[in-house]
Amino acid sequence: MRKLLATVAIAVAIGLFAPPGCVERGANGPGANGSGANTPGANGSGDATLLTQRAEEAGLSGSGIFDIAVPPPGTVLRPVERIPRQAFGVVGPFPLQPQDLPALTYPGATASEHQAVLEGMTFFTTPHTAAEGLGPINNQAFCLGCHMSTAEAVQSPGLLSPTSCIPGSTCVSNVSRAARSTPTNFAFTSLDPATGGGRPADNLDAIHNTGRTAAFTLFGDFDPSAGSATSIGFFDPLDGAAQNIVTWSVSQPFGGMVQHTRPAVAACVPKPIPPVAFDANLKPVGAADPATGLYPTGFRRSMGERAGPPYIGRGLIEAVPTDDILANADPDDTRGHHSSLGNFAASMGCTADCISGRPNMIPRTLVVSKDANGNVTSVTGFVGGVGRFGLRANGTELLQFIVGGLQGELSFTTLINGSEINFPTLFPRSGPAPEPAGCMNARSSTPEVHLSTPFSIRNFLRNTAPPEFGDALLALLKSPDPTKPLDQASEAAKVARGAALFGIDLKAFADRTIPGLMPVAGDGLDPNAIDQADRKLNCVGCHTPIQRTGRSPAEVGADHLSFVWAPVFSDLLLHAMPAIDAERFAQSPRNPVVIARPTAKGSKTAPGGAQVVDTFDIPRNLADDTFTSQKASADGREFRAAPLMGLGRIGPPFLHDARVYLSGLTVDSAPAGTVTTSHGLTNAPLVVRSPDDALLAAIELHDLPAPDDGKTPRVPGAGCPVPPAATNVSYGGSPQAVICPPYESATSRTHRSEAREVVRRFRELSIQDQQAVIEFLKQL
Repeated sequence: MRKLLATVAIAVAIGLFAPPGCVERGANGPGANGSGANTPGANGSGDATLLTQRAEEAGLSGSGIFDIAVPPPGTVLRPVERIPRQAFGVVGPFPLQPQDLPALTYPGATASEHQAVLEGMTFFTTPHTAAEGLGPINNQAFCLGCHMSTAEAVQSPGLLSPTSCIPGSTCVSNVSRAARSTPTNFAFTSLDPATGGGRPADNLDAIHNTGRTAAFTLFGDFDPSAGSATSIGFFDPLDGAAQNIVTWSVSQPFGGMVQHTRPAVAACVPKPIPPVAFDANLKPVGAADPATGLYPTGFRRSMGERAGPPYIGRGLIEAVPTDDILANADPDDTRGHHSSLGNFAASMGCTADCISGRPNMIPRTLVVSKDANGNVTSVTGFVGGVGRFGLRANGTELLQFIVGGLQGELSFTTLINGSEINFPTLFPRSGPAPEPAGCMNARSSTPEVHLSTPFSIRNFLRNTAPPEFGDALLALLKSPDPTKPLDQASEAAKVARGAALFGIDLKAFADRTIPGLMPVAGDGLDPNAIDQADRKLNCVGCHTPIQRTGRSPAEVGADHLSFVWAPVFSDLLLHAMPAIDAERFAQSPRNPVVIARPTAKGSKTAPGGAQVVDTFDIPRNLADDTFTSQKASADGREFRAAPLMGLGRIGPPFLHDARVYLSGLTVDSAPAGTVTTSHGLTNAPLVVRSPDDALLAAIELHDLPAPDDGKTPRVPGAGCPVPPAATNVSYGGSPQAVICPPYESATSRTHRSEAREVVRRFRELSIQDQQAVIEFLKQL
């Protein structure tokens, strides 16, 4: 990994900054959409054609609302194609080559479909230079910079890791996700007083330095009282582009909402997060309400991290019918379900089952401009509708995130988004300072990437297929009766037990995932493969196992995406996660906290007398009020249910900011840690040293920890994970009451997550049954 990063650094360092009018990357011939050629002096018909296509697909003659219709009556759905598991993600060194496509794309893809994704794959996996337009305001040298988790993955059976790669490769691709080796120390990344800038999180020392992660930081100011019909609260991204008309009519060009810390231009410094003292929204300095973090203006500073997800099956998600997404919504928690594991909902203040998923409704921002002859000259903004993409479901279409990533992470401009990010103010000790002239001069006044590139990237992401299931699950699904009792000591029995606890009807799941099993007249079972007679844990309440697709809007690969049963494992709705106000409202995220915990390597619960190691405690608050520009109606506690396709093949890190990390660089020296609860133990130490540990931690973090009781072990690191007093976050006089509130308390009802009943049931299971759920997840 160190050699890999050094190679990228050299590639960036030798690039010169791009002068205005530099040659654009990408193909620009008539109808270009994947040749991969760079054609200086081309007549522009490629861009013109794609602009027209963009205007038409975005609803120029209609509403501009993205919508997928349900399949027509009588449509016969089929199982989606899946890539052989051992081949999935096994690619060569970057930039990826045509021979790498079978490890990523649908097995039935044609030569022309491969050609149409090639330009996008090449761009996605090629380190860029400043000479190409890689900007003074960028975070990574290439798209792949945010998708490096497999480069440092811990070896484990079935998990994609460097040991399973082609010699000389780390198997990084778009199906990897953002890597994390440690927590981020914002005391170092936010501001370097010597330069007025910030620092990239590239150092493994998270105590005396930045820590290391590919996750990126969002920042801005939030006013919770200033909402609208389509938005909860007002978020000022501090980008200087929009004035805050709520309280202050000021424009603050602080480089928000993303901190950019790896500029490609030598004259530039990494970008800072503006100190509170210089922020007009946060006046007077030091006057914030300690309970809410709000200043007299009504604002509070908010920061959070986001990690690039694995781009698996995104074309399937795009093709899920809109009405199917809406049908699963239960915003008022009026729908219940049956479970043989007991019902705790009423005691925790829930009307039904506590789960109240709701769609994120995205407003249309589309603007189409034409010249005097009626030709389309630009298409800015995006269509609206029900959100399905993004960690907060804040996008209706893939192109929004492709164009946003090109500009926001790489500083490449296109005809869809031709604006460079506004330069932030630097903050040395003496006060605000301008950017160096050499950095300012690196801005481009013309588009740097032809439209063929984002369109081909869209083809690439749409056509990235899910992997085949693990051998044990696949054998179960192909058996004459997946529900038949098995030898309880067998792996198949554990997987079957885990699936049942998850809430899956294995017969319905098999009929929708194995070709030839579905009877001609249908099976009469739940279309989402949910066991409605007994949902047990009810994980399926958010992670819907099967979604059907309608007709895909893809111009490339639609046959693979349309009218199939897709094992998405998500309802694509927003769900409220656990919140700890002290951390949510703090002006900076909690500094890394070290808690010593006992562990036996690879274990999930640490018995007394085991080796004691220092762990970086994983924060249990999953709420922050930082939002991208398409915030729409998401609340700071709400995140989209993560699709679990490929979970067991790609592995950790988990959650929206990769906080549950497992890195080969730190697994023995600086592991993550938290606590876990089972039928026999409450808040026992959990040190993350294996994929099993990481999955258990990710499940635990779906809710606040259990309240300590008589089953809490008397060993170091056990009990409610209360940080030591010396942190930058004040938890008040009773931190246990806010971090591990009693289940029947008022704090529990308002601050535990929608999954509180699911997780409480999980904690009532034996360690063996908990492991069965983990064994099932590893098969996805």
